[in-house]
Amino acid sequence: MGVAGQVGLDYQLSKNWLVNASVWYMQISTDVKFNLAEAPVKIETDIDPWVYMVSVGYTF
Repeated sequence: MGVAGQVGLDYQLSKNWLVNASVWYMQISTDVKFNLAEAPVKIETDIDPWVYMVSVGYTF
């Protein structure tokens, strides 16, 4: 189970050029279950990255 969110912005620099910026956050928690030499193993795994992006675009 987890939570995810995103926020972004587009800015038109001129008639043809634009800049985009976005930020994402994800919070993922799960249990990993597997067998190791016939013994069951359970590991709690938490992943919570921040992802950033900046891009430049040109429209025709």
